[in-house]
Amino acid sequence: MTRASETMTVVQARPVTPRPLTVDVLLTLGSKFGVVILNTATGILIARALGPSGRGAVAVAFAFTYLLVQFGVLGLHSANAYFASREPEQISQILVNTLWIVLGAGAILAIVGFGVREFFQSALRGLDVPEVAVVLVGVPAVLTILLLQGLLLAQGRMVAYNALDLGTAAAITAGMALVLFRFGGGVLAAVAVFVCVNLVGALVVVVLLRGHVRRPTRFDRQLFRTMLRYGFRIYLAALFAYLVWRMNLLLVNSYRGSAAAGNFSIAAAFGETIALLPTVVALNLFPRIARGDELSDTGRVFRSLTLVYGVFCVAIIPLIDPLIRLLYGSAFSSAVGFSYWLLPGVFSYGMVSILSYHFAGRGFPLKALMVWLVGLVVDLGIAFPTLARGHSADFASIAVSIAYVVVLVLHIQMYAAEAGGRAALVPSPRETVNLIGEVGRSFVSGGRVL
Repeated sequence: MTRASETMTVVQARPVTPRPLTVDVLLTLGSKFGVVILNTATGILIARALGPSGRGAVAVAFAFTYLLVQFGVLGLHSANAYFASREPEQISQILVNTLWIVLGAGAILAIVGFGVREFFQSALRGLDVPEVAVVLVGVPAVLTILLLQGLLLAQGRMVAYNALDLGTAAAITAGMALVLFRFGGGVLAAVAVFVCVNLVGALVVVVLLRGHVRRPTRFDRQLFRTMLRYGFRIYLAALFAYLVWRMNLLLVNSYRGSAAAGNFSIAAAFGETIALLPTVVALNLFPRIARGDELSDTGRVFRSLTLVYGVFCVAIIPLIDPLIRLLYGSAFSSAVGFSYWLLPGVFSYGMVSILSYHFAGRGFPLKALMVWLVGLVVDLGIAFPTLARGHSADFASIAVSIAYVVVLVLHIQMYAAEAGGRAALVPSPRETVNLIGEVGRSFVSGGRVL
């Protein structure tokens, strides 16, 4: 790890809170469930106010925003968390570098965004120039939040980390209710609410980290290069994983129209909600692995979650149809079929997150990147030709599931090679029951587990 510029005034980072993994997981899980409820409410408001086509157009706007951010983040969100966890004295310079990066990347992504609007209009069907322009204004804000939250994660500031997510989601829900129902706004108004809330969120996270801002604010190129070497692999892996979901949405929109895209977006959002538990565990596991904490037992976490999460995925099957129809109405009945086909991929995606964050905390070897490329190739190799030839949009969901099953199998093989065999990941019912008991005791008494 290179040192920051000698002209930079170094501020000692806050010590990492020695809370156990379980406590942070419960805190984050509660926050994420709150965010899911708020995001679901937001989706319902948009669907009820704008219908399937309007819901599809807004979903494409959101997907386009995050797609641009994924292209521009360069893996630095993970690099920020990784290096700030390993060497907390570098947080000040990492923060300064991040702010400079947001300025440069924001301008570049705006140009790219208008280029996509000009030359690939079918991918953004339903969005006119004003909607695209507003989307591009919000890209730097989303990028700022994503990058700087990694520093909160590294510091163990999970209350601030989760409050930012929860507050942003609540503000978007309230804003949508106001502009869509009180003032009768349309797609442009919905996109504007999303952008304005993220601009405020970006300002809030900068304020939360203001104690680490010191002059001179010089960009440290050597530190940037060091972080980029690590982060670029993370960037490519995250991009490939993200494209498996979002490219299929754009393909459905392009070949089947905004209504089908609206239904697919509901199914994808439902799947991401189901995968909440393992992704929250993986998120909190990551900085501990990067610090080398002995209590970060990836194998034990994976074994226990396999059974718990598997049972949950099976139990949710009979609830998918009534929940979607109740929340979104009969106009979104096609989302039910999409959700069924997505479910194997949702399970695999959740379990992959545990192993993927494990390898990210170990420096992210090249082979951990290549498995995501395989998954993307499998996904597009199924989704693109089937949709282009006029087959059912269900193939977009089938492609996601097959791709993530393949990615999970490859991750298991990599971890087995590191751990001395697949037995390290074979679930044990007794161990799972014991862990559930420990979690319950931790919830009641705050005791240390994991």
